[in-house]
Amino acid sequence: MPYEIKLVENPDAKEVQILNQGIMDYAKQVKGFGPIRFFGFFVHDESNQVVGGCQCDMLYGCLYIGSLWVSESLRGQRYGTKLMQSAENLAKEQDCNFIAVNTMNWEALEFYKNMGFYVEFVRHGFIGDSIFYFLRKDLNSNTPT
Repeated sequence: MPYEIKLVENPDAKEVQILNQGIMDYAKQVKGFGPIRFFGFFVHDESNQVVGGCQCDMLYGCLYIGSLWVSESLRGQRYGTKLMQSAENLAKEQDCNFIAVNTMNWEALEFYKNMGFYVEFVRHGFIGDSIFYFLRKDLNSNTPT
C-alpha cells in the first residue's frame, strides 16, 4: 500500500517531535550523540503575554538560535541583548563549541555582529533581493572554523 504525503500547515508539536525523535535516534545509533534539547527564554508582560523571546536548539556541541523576537514596544531596551546573553550563558554552561543564528539582510545583521557573531556564509536568491546570513560565534578557542 502506498503512503500518502500530506501538506500540513502549522503542524502539531507532537508530530514534529516524532521527526525530531527519529533524527535523535539515528544520531545516537551512528554517532553516539545525546538528544537534541529544545528550549526557549521568554519575556512576559504584566498579563503574562509573550512580548519577546529566544527559541533555541542545543545539538552536537552547538546552540542554534532558531528565533529571536522582541515586540516593538520593548526594542531599544536591551531585551534582545539580554535574551542572547541568557542563551550564550547556557551554551557555555553546557560546554557548547559555538552558537549559530540566521538573519536576513533587513533584520538584525548588525545586532548579531555587535554581539560578537561573524558571517560564516551567505545565501542569495530570495525574493526582494533579500540576503540570508548564517552567523556564528565560537565559544571554544579550539573550535575549527
